[in-house]
Amino acid sequence: MRQLEAKGDYTYAVSRVRAMESRMVDPATIQQMADADSYDSAWKSLMETCYGQWATEINTSSYDKVLEAELTYIYDEFKKFVPDQSLVYLFQIPYDFHNLKVILKSSFMQKAGGRTRWDLLISLGSYPAEDMILAVESDDLRLLPYQLHGVIPSCIMVWEQSGDVVEIEKILDSHMFYVMRLIADGIPFMGVKEYVRYRIDGENIRTLLRLKRINADISQTLDLLHPGGTYSIELLTQLYSEPRESWSRALAFGYMGGILNDIEELDESHILPEVERRSDKLISDYLNKYQYDPFAPEQIVRYLWLKETEVRNLRIILVGKASGVEKDMIKGLLRNAA
Repeated sequence: MRQLEAKGDYTYAVSRVRAMESRMVDPATIQQMADADSYDSAWKSLMETCYGQWATEINTSSYDKVLEAELTYIYDEFKKFVPDQSLVYLFQIPYDFHNLKVILKSSFMQKAGGRTRWDLLISLGSYPAEDMILAVESDDLRLLPYQLHGVIPSCIMVWEQSGDVVEIEKILDSHMFYVMRLIADGIPFMGVKEYVRYRIDGENIRTLLRLKRINADISQTLDLLHPGGTYSIELLTQLYSEPRESWSRALAFGYMGGILNDIEELDESHILPEVERRSDKLISDYLNKYQYDPFAPEQIVRYLWLKETEVRNLRIILVGKASGVEKDMIKGLLRNAA
């Protein structure tokens, strides 16, 4: 009953989402940009979409700033009509944690005589980066969101004891997925919960593959895997000691197990990029089942996921064109968003 009542609150929000689908770049334009003979040609095609307005409004030819401006606009607009802004925060939280990593590393480097890297901060988070800098530099962490006041001291302690930046990133990544699980658990819609679970599954499977590739000790898996997915950490840890070609069968009972199908037929250097691409595709396919439900709050998640995927594809194309990467290689990295 609670879920049905909550769904009724989203009728207007879903109609607004459907109206905003006109801001999505159509597949033909993505293909045209990927087939472009030069960066300038791909950029020209981009300027004919909704992204063109940002190049004019903020007077820039930087694709990073243009792509960031579009996502910022989308997040701000959604917060105006989505009943539960936590749905939007699910997509902004990774940017918050990116910024926190930049701020902590800059703080550590500054104390060691280095320089800060505020140029790496992103404006897409749910919490202002400037406020996060002030909190860390003043050691006043009380107002930080997502229970960060308890996590940052652990990161500082690791730095003071060992200077291990990788360990600090592990702490922050683990807490990021913990926060995403908490938010999803507080939202009474199964599609939202499954979205987060599948995100965790994909991350855990890719982590196992990276560890297996370097023959890391099995004890490392416990520190790097995140709970809350379809596959338990216990299962994944047991699986790690098995031959990689058996993993697909062992994980076939779960939705994300399909990302490992026939990976042994791929060149070793192509496995991780292909698994990541498949992971994104499976999440898109799952969310697409809500596409025609006029009352589904999951449509909020679907739109934001597809928009993030769109921006990722555009960045792949523009970076590739600017670097002279072959067209076929660029196309092989693109996500199938819809």
